[in-house]
Amino acid sequence: MTKPEINLESFEPEFEAAYSHLDPLSAISIPVLIHKEPLSIGQFGQELHPVIYPSGLVMLNPRWTAETYNIFYEKYYDALYDLALKADYGQEGVVRNMKEVWSRVTKELDLETLSINSILDAGCGPGYGLEYLKDLMPEINLYGIEASPDARSILESNVGATVLDSDIDGDWHSDYDNEFDIIILRHVVEHMLDPIKSLSNLKKTLSPQGFMYIAVPDMMHPRTILRDYNDWWEYWFRSVHAYYYSKETLFATLLLAGLEPVFFGEENEEVWCIVKAIDPQNHKNVNIKEVNVFDQQMEVLNTLLP
Repeated sequence: MTKPEINLESFEPEFEAAYSHLDPLSAISIPVLIHKEPLSIGQFGQELHPVIYPSGLVMLNPRWTAETYNIFYEKYYDALYDLALKADYGQEGVVRNMKEVWSRVTKELDLETLSINSILDAGCGPGYGLEYLKDLMPEINLYGIEASPDARSILESNVGATVLDSDIDGDWHSDYDNEFDIIILRHVVEHMLDPIKSLSNLKKTLSPQGFMYIAVPDMMHPRTILRDYNDWWEYWFRSVHAYYYSKETLFATLLLAGLEPVFFGEENEEVWCIVKAIDPQNHKNVNIKEVNVFDQQMEVLNTLLP
C-alpha cells in the first residue's frame, strides 16, 4: 500500500455521550486532569475527553459517534495509524507483531491437540500478519475484518483471505456460528464502542474449543518513554481509543461478555490474554471496587500527568 494523502480540515467529527459498562448508569465520572484542567487534546491535535469512572475504567466521554468513527476508519485512519506505512516500522514490523502474538499462543497452548482450521483477525489491515500464519500453516482458512477499502482489496487478492466485513459490529457474525478456532484481537478491543455486545457476538463465532487472543494498551502502565513525542499523553490519548483498560477493567469486561482469561501477561505497556468462552450460568457479579482499581488508576494518573 502507498501512503494516502490526508486532509483533516474537512473532517468534522460529531460527539455523543457514552457510559461505563462497569458502573451503574447513575455513576458520575471525573475528567482526566492536566495542570488541574480537563485534558482535551490528544494525538494529532484532536479533541477528546478522557474520564475515569468509580470502577477505575478510563474512557472517552463524550466521544465520536459511530458514524463519525466509520467515516474516519474508512477515509483517514490508514494515513495516520497504519504501521505498515510508517518508515520506521513497515511490513516487517507488522509481521513482528504477529510473530509475538503467535509465540505467546504457542507457548501457552498445545496446538497439536487442537484442531486449528480457521483463524479470524479483526483489524488486520492488508493482512501481512495473516500471510505469516499462512506460511506456517498453508492449509489454514484465513478471515479478516478491515475498514480500509485498499487493505481489504490486498487482503483478498494477495493473501487469499476471506473478508467478512468492514465493521466488527456488522451482521456478518450471524452466518459464522461456531466457525473460528482462533480469533485475534490485537489492539482492537479498546476501539470497540460497545465492548460487551461486540465481544459477545464474537464469542458466538468461536468453535467449541476455540479461543481469542486479546491485547490492549495498559492504562496502569502507559507508554511514557517516546522517541517522537515530548509529552506522553499526546501520544497515549487518541480519539480512536474509546476505552483505556487496565488488567482489572479488561478482565471484568470480558467476564460480562462471557469470556474468561486462561493465560495472560503484562509486558511493554500492554495487557494480553488468551480467553475462552464460559458457561453463561457461571457468570459472576463483578465488584471491581473490591480491588481498589479506582485508587490505583488515580495514583498512576496523578503521578504521571503534570
